[in-house]
Amino acid sequence: MASMAPESWNKPWPLGVLLFGLLLLVLAVVGGFTGKIYGKGGTADRAKDPAEFWITFVVQCLAGVFLIWYWAFVMVH
Repeated sequence: MASMAPESWNKPWPLGVLLFGLLLLVLAVVGGFTGKIYGKGGTADRAKDPAEFWITFVVQCLAGVFLIWYWAFVMVH
């Protein structure tokens, strides 16, 4: 039985990788300035829970940088 999904759904979307990486970096920068970071299904406040805040901040920065690097150097455009 043939699938009903269009062929374009199975193709990679390089712009999506770039946009998601940029979104992660923007969220990390905004969180760094405001002291409240969004991630893991909620928010983490720098004053109330600094460990969770900084772990989420580092993960968002690293994931954003990795996705941008992956888009720029690994994906075929």
